[in-house]
Amino acid sequence: MKIGACNYSGKNVCEEIDWIGRHGFEFVDLLLMADGLKPEKIEIDRIVRLLRKYKLGVLGHTSWYLPFGSSIKAIRQAAVEECAKYFPYFSVAGVRYVAVHASWPDKIFSDEAGVEFQAESFRRLVELAGKHGLSLMYEHTDTPKDTVENAARVLSKVPGLLFNLDFGHASVYGRKPEDFIRAFHKKLVHVHVHESKRDVDLHLPVGVGDTDTAGAVACLKKYYNGTITLEIFSRYRKSILLSRDIFKDLWQKS
Repeated sequence: MKIGACNYSGKNVCEEIDWIGRHGFEFVDLLLMADGLKPEKIEIDRIVRLLRKYKLGVLGHTSWYLPFGSSIKAIRQAAVEECAKYFPYFSVAGVRYVAVHASWPDKIFSDEAGVEFQAESFRRLVELAGKHGLSLMYEHTDTPKDTVENAARVLSKVPGLLFNLDFGHASVYGRKPEDFIRAFHKKLVHVHVHESKRDVDLHLPVGVGDTDTAGAVACLKKYYNGTITLEIFSRYRKSILLSRDIFKDLWQKS
């Protein structure tokens, strides 16, 4: 099991990687996204130097709001094109797995339509990612539609698409991470850990929200021993370090 951290959206990527490296994490969950970090502004050479300096592994993380499931085909195509702009940079950084996110159309459309829209987008993205030696992971999000059943439908329609479990997203609307783990452990290649509260995805530190992290860890350890990102968004960075200690303790005791 390896524990990493994600750079914060809107902050200097290289400064974030430096903080992650200095604090002893094993990899960076490298978030490259359109808001404030257009491809031409990415300091990829500097990023690579920092990864090597701290001997950090790296995974890729794309914008969570790209409308891959839009009901409008032209918008879906634009989302695919925007996402694919970052694939060359991930490849240079040494990334193997890249997370893309579930996206659902307006509520007037059925779940089945939303699955089809997403599947069309992700089939194309899997093809484009493969040209750069990348594999894509499907990350379920925090909407009522992000059920085990709907995630299974998307994954079944996109050959080569893998799974990225998110503890917080799997803990809203009465859901449990354990259900996702049991359903998708054969496709599971990465995990995000944070906690939610009731039905709100807040990316809280471990032990602060309503997520049964201990129960999820006990189930996860039966099937998985790979990379785990502490995807915790807090102005108090020590809360990430404390969450790492708590998570390691839960893992050892499971």
